[in-house]
Amino acid sequence: MIPDRPSRTAEGAALLRALHAFVDDAPLLFEDHVVRDLLSMPARLALRPLPLPMKLGLRRRERLRPTRAALRGQIVLRSRYAEDALDAALAAGVDQILILAAGLDTTALRRPTRLAKATLWEIDHPATQAWKRRRLGGRGEGRIRFVPVVFGEQDLTEALLAAGVDPARPVFVNWLGCTYYLTPEAMSGTLRSLSAFDAPGSEVVVDYWTDTAVPDLPSRLLLGGARVALAVQQEPLLGMLSPRAFHRLAAAAGWRVVEDLDAAAQRARWLAGRRDTLSVPGFAHLARLQPARESPT
Repeated sequence: MIPDRPSRTAEGAALLRALHAFVDDAPLLFEDHVVRDLLSMPARLALRPLPLPMKLGLRRRERLRPTRAALRGQIVLRSRYAEDALDAALAAGVDQILILAAGLDTTALRRPTRLAKATLWEIDHPATQAWKRRRLGGRGEGRIRFVPVVFGEQDLTEALLAAGVDPARPVFVNWLGCTYYLTPEAMSGTLRSLSAFDAPGSEVVVDYWTDTAVPDLPSRLLLGGARVALAVQQEPLLGMLSPRAFHRLAAAAGWRVVEDLDAAAQRARWLAGRRDTLSVPGFAHLARLQPARESPT
């Protein structure tokens, strides 16, 4: 990304997440009812109920060109995956929540009661975090601890310790929408830093993209288009890994992959039987990591 500028993809991801409630059918897989206030005015204008003829027209266009529905689905499904894992962690008594590359994440704003006994840290690039805090206008300041970090350049372990994260107690880490913008070395460095917080019960929820064995042509075309568009925005894709390479990288950094959902598994879990156009691209994976020193459960 461009130094001293907020991420250009953060708002786009938040908008696609919010659009789910307006263009897709019930039951919703994820509902972000507060992010609208953090979006720019042009983005807010897209968040409005659609008359049935417009909705049907949109679906016809998305069936012909499914890239937007696939990108929306990838963001909605990763959000749902992380939310389910967070609920399980909170139920197990984990009270340290780390959101890496937070962007316009709204967990603290959407779930104040559920998180009342937990401490939540948002870790992000300084420029992106400052931009978000301006958008927040003071909301969430009492519930969020902000930690500015440039991934791959600053010592994440030191930053988290300085921010008050206790390495003797388990952490839940939400790390979405970031790995593919990092080199494998930076990705590994982040996981190694997080291994300092590997008390029993800790978990990392992460998504990653692969450019190997992408089975369907629309997904390959979407990935190629994303490469070009993101390079133009100076946020190029740098960390595309095969599942085997990702598992090796995680293990070398002290983490064990306990679940890895490819696109087919995601479709089976969340999209089976849906009549809307929501989909997920074939290159998208969702994974849960636990400390390698813990025995398998």
